[in-house]
Amino acid sequence: MNSPGPEMNPIHPRNSSIRVYMLGCVDFDSILTLQERALQEIRQQETDQATLFVCEHPPIITVGREGSHTQLAESSQEFKASQLDVRWVNRGGGALLHAPGQLAVYPLLPLKRMGLGMDDFQNGLVQSLLRMCAELGIEAEQFPDSADIFGRCGQFAFLGAAIKSWISYYGLYINVSPNMKLQRLIDANLHDHRLTSLSATLTREASMSSVRESIVRNLVQQFGYQQTHIFTRHPLLHRVKKKVYVHP
Repeated sequence: MNSPGPEMNPIHPRNSSIRVYMLGCVDFDSILTLQERALQEIRQQETDQATLFVCEHPPIITVGREGSHTQLAESSQEFKASQLDVRWVNRGGGALLHAPGQLAVYPLLPLKRMGLGMDDFQNGLVQSLLRMCAELGIEAEQFPDSADIFGRCGQFAFLGAAIKSWISYYGLYINVSPNMKLQRLIDANLHDHRLTSLSATLTREASMSSVRESIVRNLVQQFGYQQTHIFTRHPLLHRVKKKVYVHP
């Protein structure tokens, strides 16, 4: 399998900073609100300062622009019985089941000010994932003519990005160590890959903190940011407990 080579160069260094929010487990609606707020802030600024949200989600299914009802393997009645919401969202990719153990990474970058297009943004995400895998000792490659990343056990990373007013949002999802039994509820596979996790690929428990540190560092470097400000909370985010019931 292919590893990232020297031709995969980072984007030109930037003087502006990137704000990184390490937020733990955050419900999906809250992260949508935080992204919308960040989009407004970035739209109003005159620099290429960026924002990166890193979190996990309670169990929820989202379906992107490439998704369809055929990817939902179970009936809507079972989703309701499980109190598991299904959301149709304006991102790339198909149906995904989010749950604790899956790392969600949302880079909000002012692409126009950075001189980047959608292909540049997507390529930056892919390069960051490949470099992360190389650091973790995982052989991984990109599926031809797609942004899917997979290893010897199957696909463990998913790109689902979007652009609004030439600002990126949404981003990528990495199955670090989620409960893979939940995947039976959907058919997330668009390219006939087995769905898996980093833990299954490594044949040991993957460290969420190591994966989080590596993907953040590689994203920051890949998009050329030299100043990083890290926060472990957001002033608009209030933590509450929500019970989600999913049948085993």
